[in-house]
Amino acid sequence: MEKDLKERPKPPLEGIVYGVVAAWTTIIGMIIAIIGIIIGIISENDLVDYSSLLSDLLSGKSEAYLWTNDSVLGNPSGYWFFDKISYGTGLAMTGIAIAIFGGLVGIWGSFFSMFRSRETLLYKKGLYTLLALIVAVIISLAATGIISLKH
Repeated sequence: MEKDLKERPKPPLEGIVYGVVAAWTTIIGMIIAIIGIIIGIISENDLVDYSSLLSDLLSGKSEAYLWTNDSVLGNPSGYWFFDKISYGTGLAMTGIAIAIFGGLVGIWGSFFSMFRSRETLLYKKGLYTLLALIVAVIISLAATGIISLKH
């Protein structure tokens, strides 16, 4: 049994880079989001009415309905929450954005770490590296708003 443990292959660096970056950024982002939600709930002057939001959400109301009727924001777009970071809702959305950003940074880190060895870089004739680049570019373009992944 001990011999089997010594013979296990080491995980590839690109997998470690992605996993560590994405995991820790997600954890930090979610902590910020939870703090924002708590501030929003206990604050008397926030952007969202959490009691009606939860009720409407559970009753199946649409996204547009929730934004229009349960918040003072109407139907925000883009990175509106950076201007509203002093509110609980703005802080919560910033935390969610940071958590999502972890995947973006992780995939770019993974892509660049593939260049450490020729074997990794050219694995499956470079297809693995090419696919990592394509995913990183698509996620980057979506994050900047240049392309929309909505239907």
